[in-house]
Amino acid sequence: MRARTDRLLLEYRLIFLSPFHFGTGFRQGLVDRTVARDRQGHLYVPGASFKGALRECCEQLARTYDELDEMSDLLTSPHDARQALRSLGARISMITRIFGSQMLPGTLFFDNARLLSAAEAEPSGGTALATAALSESPETQVVPYTQVRLRRLTRTAVPGALYTSEFGRRQLLFRGTIRGWLTCLPLDEEPRSPTYSLLLLLAGLHLIEQLGANKSTGKGRCRCEILRLEINGEEYPAEEWRGWLMERLDELVYYAMAQGEAME
Repeated sequence: MRARTDRLLLEYRLIFLSPFHFGTGFRQGLVDRTVARDRQGHLYVPGASFKGALRECCEQLARTYDELDEMSDLLTSPHDARQALRSLGARISMITRIFGSQMLPGTLFFDNARLLSAAEAEPSGGTALATAALSESPETQVVPYTQVRLRRLTRTAVPGALYTSEFGRRQLLFRGTIRGWLTCLPLDEEPRSPTYSLLLLLAGLHLIEQLGANKSTGKGRCRCEILRLEINGEEYPAEEWRGWLMERLDELVYYAMAQGEAME
């Protein structure tokens, strides 16, 4: 069976169940940790942050199905040049096909997830907070939190280490897009059969539960929902790709075998 290259368009929605923080690294006035905003001052979810969290979820799932063996696991550390060189000649993992590596650039692009307007959120069952977000002043989309830094050993406050952070308001809705090309082996010869990497990507999206900073204190809890899947210009109904996740997810365990057969 030969690899197939699909042109993907995937739209998803994020709803935050607790306050969240995507930092800029800059302070402003009395706020030491500001959050990312667009040109209009509205909050957004950086595509790079979402991609990193999604990669982690996909890696956890891939390990469940023993997809990351000793050699292909090297490709999951894209910041280690020595490991990248050692991985030359190893089989290409599903993780690398989706997110890329130092030796194989990724061809999927993760756009920033933008805040939904009232008209966009209302048909989706958005809450009053979500539907009113874009009609209000951008400053009302955040809440300030003042904290003090603690000594790790004694768990006591450090004198003069008081700082204030901005956090996005809970219940805000965002919509993001993943688009590009994905090359991988299909599960079978059927024309509408998903590829192994696409199946892993869809499952990973459902595993996202937290995004951003301060996750250890319960911040950034969220729910990710797939809104639309388009493959090669044809939209796939939710019933079809949900059926893949319900009935075919266990087939990820055969990826290494299928790739070995394709290389013979």
